[in-house]
Amino acid sequence: MKSLQNKIFLFFVLLLLVVQSIGLWTVLSGKQSQEEQEIAHRLATAKTIFSELYDSRRDYLTAFARTAAKDYGIKQIFNEDSRSLLVALNNHRKRIDADMVMTINERGIVSGQLLLLRDEAEVKVRKGAETDSLFKYPLWLKKSQPQAHLYALNGALYQLSLSPIKVGVKVIGWIGFGFQIDSRLAKRYKMITGLETSFMLNQGQQWKMIASSAERQQLSLVEQIIKGESPEHYIVQRQLITEFGNAQFGVAMYALRADLVEVLQGRWWQILFLIALTLVLSLAGAYFIAASITKPIKLLVQQVKTVASGDYNQAIKQFDESELGQLAKEFNVMQTAVLSREQAMVHLANHDPLTDLPNRNMLMTELAKLAHHESQFSVYHLNLSRLTEVNDTLGHDVGDKIIIEVAARLVKVPGFANVFHLGADEFILLSEVHRDIDQQSLTNAIETALETSYEHRNFSLQMQCRIGIANYPSHSDNVQRLLQMADTALHHTRKNRLQLQIYTAELETNTVERLSLINDFKNAVSDGQLELHYQPKLDLSSGIVTHMEALVRWRHPEFGLVPPDNFIPIAEQTGQINALTHWVFKAAVDQYNLWLGQGIDLNIAVNISAQDLRNPEFFDYISDTLKTASVPANKLTLEVTESAVVDDPEAAIAVLQKFKDLGFCLSIDDYGTGYSSLAQLKQLPVHELKIDKSFVQKLEMDNDDRIIVRSTIELAHNMGLTVVAEGIEDEFVLNWLAEHGCEKAQGYFISRPQPVAQMNKWLLQQKGFSNLKEGRC
Repeated sequence: MKSLQNKIFLFFVLLLLVVQSIGLWTVLSGKQSQEEQEIAHRLATAKTIFSELYDSRRDYLTAFARTAAKDYGIKQIFNEDSRSLLVALNNHRKRIDADMVMTINERGIVSGQLLLLRDEAEVKVRKGAETDSLFKYPLWLKKSQPQAHLYALNGALYQLSLSPIKVGVKVIGWIGFGFQIDSRLAKRYKMITGLETSFMLNQGQQWKMIASSAERQQLSLVEQIIKGESPEHYIVQRQLITEFGNAQFGVAMYALRADLVEVLQGRWWQILFLIALTLVLSLAGAYFIAASITKPIKLLVQQVKTVASGDYNQAIKQFDESELGQLAKEFNVMQTAVLSREQAMVHLANHDPLTDLPNRNMLMTELAKLAHHESQFSVYHLNLSRLTEVNDTLGHDVGDKIIIEVAARLVKVPGFANVFHLGADEFILLSEVHRDIDQQSLTNAIETALETSYEHRNFSLQMQCRIGIANYPSHSDNVQRLLQMADTALHHTRKNRLQLQIYTAELETNTVERLSLINDFKNAVSDGQLELHYQPKLDLSSGIVTHMEALVRWRHPEFGLVPPDNFIPIAEQTGQINALTHWVFKAAVDQYNLWLGQGIDLNIAVNISAQDLRNPEFFDYISDTLKTASVPANKLTLEVTESAVVDDPEAAIAVLQKFKDLGFCLSIDDYGTGYSSLAQLKQLPVHELKIDKSFVQKLEMDNDDRIIVRSTIELAHNMGLTVVAEGIEDEFVLNWLAEHGCEKAQGYFISRPQPVAQMNKWLLQQKGFSNLKEGRC
């Protein structure tokens, strides 16, 4: 372990040297940056102080000039006694110790001027040389407010402020006071800012010094700075103060760099001392740490290797109460926690969070195992019926409870090796049974498990399911393809309302055909592939045909005549049902006029969908089409299914009422197969009920159907509605319906749906055709 200890110690030494070097470089960089910041701060502060002092002096002169201009005594003697005026001016000058005072009369002549002359021996006040001469800057006198200017006179520069002297609103002259810009002012700024200050003037192409705080021996340095040079070791700040006439006035402030950062230099030596001390102490600490770590480190390394290999069961023995001992203890805790979390994550990744059943991941793993062992098994793809309705009416919490209960029941069904929950209302069950009879018995067992109703508050919910089955390896030896086949079989049960479907190759053909139909239907209307077939409705009281139902057919160029059950759902799913209804209605209206021209007056029924009722433009299209064709509304019947009304009763009733007000005959189609209530039926503005064929076709054999149909007829009559029965396939049913008061009948026994040409021939063959009734509601 000596070798390890030395390595640790050397590592720490190198690490400390690197860290200290980085720290030293950082401190040095920081020192340089701090020096630059300190210099910049000092220069910015000096610049600000200079500007504030210069502006303050200007404002002071301006304020005093304004005050002096208001002096009544000045105004009294301004244009009379020049001697008295100079005395008065001198008195005002003394008040602010101004270096110059002057007055200018309204003609622009300097009427009085006093200058304060200073030398080493004495201070004298002398009359200015500009007295009685024209003022050099007449433009300054055109402004009515006090102003500050720079004024050059006799080689000296003054900070001058002029203010107009007014009597009433009349300006009778101007009075001005000025401070000389000289070395006294430069020294004052130096005392405040800490920087040497020199004033400079540019009256041509070169700057010249006019005053400086520097001593005589430094004047050559000042001259360099004024010319724009920056001497070594000096920090210089130049600033243009103002321009007047063709001249520029500025200031140069400078100082030795060392003087500005003197305080920072002292801090630098302190930092170097602390760095050296830290390095020594760190090396000592590194040696101690290296010596104390080597003892337990081997155990920790070994345990890390053990955990890395996936073994979480071996714990480290705690050898002492030191930090490393605590580390060993916490490592054991962490090892247990990691094992627990890993198990939880694995479980969560492979199980559904709602039912806790294995999910799709586990399903694929299990299928791969079965396929690897060349086992024979079946995949049952199960889908719960009407769970969406439960979620929509009772809430998703109730739907979730039902899914949990279904999962609990499915795992108890005998004959299945595994149950998987794919999410929502879909489950997968695996079984080793292959024969059709055994698969049917297993399906019956599933039904039995689910047939007990689910109680929720005051509701009893009966759940049903549909199942698609695919077998391995007879249907496919690829597990992904096998699942797809089971799903295809399940889809077939939904489409055809079956409970069970075992996969066959024909189902794939239907799927391919459906995809082709979806792709081709968008061109069916525009390419003229649609046509109407008509099925008559017989008036049972007279035995005469009075109504027709228009039924759309699609003559596909490849598949031939496509039944409506195959393409109308496609139109609804692809958003083309409105265009389809428009075409059917227009074609039916045109056919009415054609028949009317032949002396045949029949009421034609057209089916409309829930999407049509929700389309805000549908009513306008229907009414406009009637107006264009000059067809009365009562010559057409609009048939709407119960489900179309149930989706949105209020909106549907409002639209249907508009059609009724327009004169249309309205009929509830497929009555008895939807979920409408009697309360909704009472509110519907319809004229007739059309009993679904599922209750009519077995009237002769099924007493329950006879009871339902008889009750429906009585209910409709009591509500003032007529009744149409569809699905008439034999004479017994036709006579029974007539005996029980059904007004109209429709079905294959009377006539199949036929194209117009065949229907015209059929009509001509009917007895009593010449006495054909006018078809109305």
